[in-house]
Amino acid sequence: MTETLISTLKTQKAQADARAFVQTLEQVAPGLRNYIRQRLLSAERRGLIPPGLYEPDDVLDDLLLAIYENFESLPQDESALRVRLFQLANERLDTIIEQEAWHKQAVRLEDILAQELKMMDEIPQMTVDADGDIVLVEELDDAEIEPPEPEIVLLEDSFEDEIIETTGVDRARVKADAAQRALLAHLYDRLPEQSRILLDLWTRGRLTVEEIAQVRGVDAEQVQMILHRIRMEFQRWFEE
Repeated sequence: MTETLISTLKTQKAQADARAFVQTLEQVAPGLRNYIRQRLLSAERRGLIPPGLYEPDDVLDDLLLAIYENFESLPQDESALRVRLFQLANERLDTIIEQEAWHKQAVRLEDILAQELKMMDEIPQMTVDADGDIVLVEELDDAEIEPPEPEIVLLEDSFEDEIIETTGVDRARVKADAAQRALLAHLYDRLPEQSRILLDLWTRGRLTVEEIAQVRGVDAEQVQMILHRIRMEFQRWFEE
């Protein structure tokens, strides 16, 4: 299959058939479109970019056309090409999305991820009270603390299903009512930036742990650790 797709791309490039080339290229990375869409939606949800300013299809089309123009200089192996596609997508998205100040600093990604592991240890447990409101499970002078209640936008149904499956939380419980679905969306939004990107690559991008590590330029063991921690944290928040 690898040789067939790469050979097809070479033939289409030689024939200057950009349209067919782009269609074949999407078969190399079938999760790329959804990944780009999710990164942009996540940025919109967090107020980093104005809603609707960037269309996922436009970002993807620009990327695929750039690949077409520079195909000869790219890896001629399907797996390596898929990784490179996601790397280029991340580079493009990082220039679009206005990142937090700490993300703009020249800090090693490995150090950022290590810090995010510590941050997740400090994230308070949340639950849904009798009124269906999201509250922190903390005690202060033996009183329940209820945080401010910003409006929470639910995740798209398909992405919500992927998060449920990936994290292993109780599907029936999450789907029981809007409050539980809002809690899931809130937990996703609260994930540290780089950890959320890893989760997006795993779910929407449909990449393996090894491919994610190559895309982000970090150790596969660290990726596995972050994803495992995310699973554990989501399950903890939804446990009885």
